[in-house]
Amino acid sequence: MNEYVEVIGVEHLKTILSSLTPEEIVKPAFDNWIVGMKTGHTVLNLETGRVYGLGIELNQLPLPDTIYIELYTIKSHEDPIGEEEFFSKKEYEEFLDFSSDDPCEYIPDIISEFCELKGIDEYERKIGLLAYNFEKNEQINYNMWESKILNKYYDAIYENHNPFQFSQSSL
Repeated sequence: MNEYVEVIGVEHLKTILSSLTPEEIVKPAFDNWIVGMKTGHTVLNLETGRVYGLGIELNQLPLPDTIYIELYTIKSHEDPIGEEEFFSKKEYEEFLDFSSDDPCEYIPDIISEFCELKGIDEYERKIGLLAYNFEKNEQINYNMWESKILNKYYDAIYENHNPFQFSQSSL
């Protein structure tokens, strides 16, 4: 028995993609990412058109009853923003001085502590940097990015989709 599910159309998908800001794409993945534990994804539900975050642990299966495509991912084992990128040049020099004050003591949240001391909104800065990098690296050519998402869409809705296979009607 075949199960039929109604999904959003291509034009609706394109409208959703064009309305999303880079921040709206990276924030749900970042909010669901836990370093070393969970991979954070920003997904688009193809049945509802809703964009949301999804955190998946290693060896955990994604939601099998939901048809979605990934728009952005932060892998559990990666740190998407390094210290040098996070701080301005002056802040980085101050951070190095701050972190070398007590070399005997290991503080895992030393960046957070430094940000709190200097009045830096760590969360907003990380979202801003992720959004900037996403726009610079992924969306530099919007049409290519959109095509990549459309291929994921077709892969999700058609069992045997081949992005390089053209029919006579598409030529």
